[in-house]
Amino acid sequence: MTNRYIYIPNLAADMAECDANYIRLRQLFPGMDSDDDIELGIRTRTEEGATVVINIKERCPYTTMVAVTVSSENEEPLIKWPSLELRIYHDVNSAEVVRFERHRNFRFRYPTPNEHMFQPDEKSQINKYLGELLTYCIEHGYSLEPLEFS
Repeated sequence: MTNRYIYIPNLAADMAECDANYIRLRQLFPGMDSDDDIELGIRTRTEEGATVVINIKERCPYTTMVAVTVSSENEEPLIKWPSLELRIYHDVNSAEVVRFERHRNFRFRYPTPNEHMFQPDEKSQINKYLGELLTYCIEHGYSLEPLEFS
């Protein structure tokens, strides 16, 4: 059985989300050009907090590969946070998710049904998730580094 609904990607909205994710990353990690990683703590609605690590994997003249991992402070977390890998395009100030857990190279549109059970707009949803995660870090995050007064 096939679905008659055909998803049509909104390229302008998808690019706007990727551009906004670049700005959010720059807010969270202003030293991205020179530092290799940053760790942040985030408060969650439960007593369980989490640590966000943004780690530079590869630097090239126009792109940077970044890993974003979130880990719970509890030994037995209530939820398992997904790991992400991003490609940052410095020449166009944009950042997109290229790996989500074990899946990579997402298409803009998937037929339904499909082998991996992806949603038709899987790529858009993953980039929106990144935006929500980064926004949450900006609003509820805190530094794990002690303050140094000189």
